[in-house]
Amino acid sequence: MDEQKEQDRIRRRAYEIWEREGSPEGRAEEFWEQAIASISAEDAQAVTPSNAAADGSERPESTSK
Repeated sequence: MDEQKEQDRIRRRAYEIWEREGSPEGRAEEFWEQAIASISAEDAQAVTPSNAAADGSERPESTSK
């Protein structure tokens, strides 16, 4: 993802967290760090789809007719 899009994504997430916390002043850096951590966790889950197959939750399609 290009740098500008990544920064925009973090900015939106930080804003969502800030609103959820009641829009307090003086905690922008804290919300920015939370946004980065949240997005990193999401991205890590998205990169490892093999985890779903390993735990048996995803079944291959049947090829029998």
